[in-house]
Amino acid sequence: MSRESGRASDAAGAEAGIVSGESGPMVEAIDLHKRFGSVVALRGVSLAVKPGEVLVLIGPSGSGKSTLLRCLNFLEEPTAGIVRLDGKRMGFNEANGKLRRMRGRELAAMRSQIGMVFQLFYLWPHLSALENVIAGLTDVRRMPISVAAEIGRDQLTKVGLGDKMTAYPEQLSGGQRQRVAIARALAMRPKVMLFDEPTSALDPELVGEVLAVMEEVAAEGMTMIVATHEMGFARRAGHRAVFMDEGRIVEEGPPQALFEQPRQERTRRFLGKILK
Repeated sequence: MSRESGRASDAAGAEAGIVSGESGPMVEAIDLHKRFGSVVALRGVSLAVKPGEVLVLIGPSGSGKSTLLRCLNFLEEPTAGIVRLDGKRMGFNEANGKLRRMRGRELAAMRSQIGMVFQLFYLWPHLSALENVIAGLTDVRRMPISVAAEIGRDQLTKVGLGDKMTAYPEQLSGGQRQRVAIARALAMRPKVMLFDEPTSALDPELVGEVLAVMEEVAAEGMTMIVATHEMGFARRAGHRAVFMDEGRIVEEGPPQALFEQPRQERTRRFLGKILK
């Protein structure tokens, strides 16, 4: 079975580490709404992502993909709706039928279980690659520097930057900087990784090296939600694709089926432009 065809089958999903049966979703969004003043960014979005599943979000700019990702880790608090990570509600504690808003430290601890890679790299310019990777481990997890450094070296080696540990961001290419950002997120040992158009700011010749790292992370069984315009990556690595437009989910299904036989006219028009 080829990797591409296998991704479209349930058997391949099992091989890739998706937990099925009675296992609950790793990430769940229920009827999410988000307003920014008079602008409505999300209009009742609901989805569930199983442990080990790779969900790809596609759609035009302004469709709500980035806002959805930011709401999933509460960088933006939803105007309405519920987000759960591994069964626990984000942003609120539930007890005896009552809700209590999480304190800042509680929310930060929960958010640390979600790795996020943005369009831009957001690396500290005065820190080396290794120092950037371990900053969260030492500052958030209060881990000893010696232990954090060992984890950081492992993660930088994993993303192909074992020879760049002492390099500073200005000495790295865009693709290398984005791989440092991925290593930084993975070093926190998150339960899920969110990627917000991680290749959109890269020169075309650098896109492949970042996508290759993401595919390796997916193959190892990491739960991933990826907003992307890279349709080749979506076909190869995605178990499920979701097409969004105007803050809503228009259509979803296995990437191969959605790309080749979309059911909705809006999906067909979008893919007709993207897949030319």
